[in-house]
Amino acid sequence: MTMTPTAVNTHISTDWSDLLLPGLSSVFYNTLDESPAQFDKIFKIKKSTTSTVTELGMGAFSPWTERVNETDNVAFQKIPKGLERTYTHSEFASGFAIGKRLYEDELYGIIAKMPEDLARAGRSKVETDAVSVFNNAFAASGVTIYDGQPLCSAAHPRLDGGTAGDNLATGALSDTTLKAAINKMRAIKDEAGKLAVFTADTLIVPPGLEWLALELTKSTQKPGTADNDINTLSGRLKVFVWDYLTDSDAWFIMDSKRAMASFYWRVRPEFAKSNDSDNWVAKYAGRMRYSYGVSDWRGIVGSVGA
Repeated sequence: MTMTPTAVNTHISTDWSDLLLPGLSSVFYNTLDESPAQFDKIFKIKKSTTSTVTELGMGAFSPWTERVNETDNVAFQKIPKGLERTYTHSEFASGFAIGKRLYEDELYGIIAKMPEDLARAGRSKVETDAVSVFNNAFAASGVTIYDGQPLCSAAHPRLDGGTAGDNLATGALSDTTLKAAINKMRAIKDEAGKLAVFTADTLIVPPGLEWLALELTKSTQKPGTADNDINTLSGRLKVFVWDYLTDSDAWFIMDSKRAMASFYWRVRPEFAKSNDSDNWVAKYAGRMRYSYGVSDWRGIVGSVGA
């Protein structure tokens, strides 16, 4: 890795003179303590040993046909070849440089915290990239998946030419729309038109819908009504509040065991430190390589909300 710091992007004593002076009562570094990763609660995390990963989708067998006579031939089927899903790993890197004098004379341990924040910035990049699959899940984004449709669409083509697949729910999150989305997931069919029998077990919402989501899924009585009806959704779905979702009222349900949102690590974050003896600058840098996407739209149903 070649790192070339310049006077413009190197932290030096004249820029950070306050850190060299005794008597400061406190120094606030604008970063936060570590928080748990979120993307790995939605994506299947995989390791790649090649520059790209190609997954080949396959069709499915049609239902068996009746064999009326014992001398009838077996009806053999041929599964059609499906569409390819290609994951191409991108590389990301960043770093910072510290002048030797500043490193030697700084009194408050701020420089020692910079590598930690560099790591956090890298993880923030991972989170925002991964969630973009869901932030761009609808037609308005113009982003499509392997079959030429948005992730959530009512027009996913089937390999056998049958009725298009539909994983697009409608309406703001409510008791009615959530139940409709669950029913829609249960109606999803495979490439040959057989029921795939997906079962929603996770409700994914942005922070603005957290409390409503909990009311819908945890209340013992039906929310929003004075009647004493039981809440048939109670305990059925776990709620995952994804802080990185950007649409304040879009929401999703997922079969977490069978959904195929994939995140491939080619190189997990790695860090390097070196010193330039020609200008006495210490350099810190990190790099990582990964790719992400969905290998099948089935197992996910989403609504753009209101």
